[in-house]
Amino acid sequence: MIKIIVHAYVNCENKAIVEVVFASSDESRISAKMTELESKYPNDYLATYDLPLDSDLTSLPHYPSVEIGKEDFN
Repeated sequence: MIKIIVHAYVNCENKAIVEVVFASSDESRISAKMTELESKYPNDYLATYDLPLDSDLTSLPHYPSVEIGKEDFN
């Protein structure tokens, strides 16, 4: 099992950005990085997700995902 930290925000061009910013299997490193990011980006969305290795993430009840529209590809 690993954990990832996801950072989501709206940039200066009003585009939604969602990025995976950190991954680790070490709980203390995840906690320290999350604390750092929360102080650096207090108004942004930050979330930690547990990810089992060698698994089809779409088979889980909830997994990191982003909804985008067809217009995002134009």
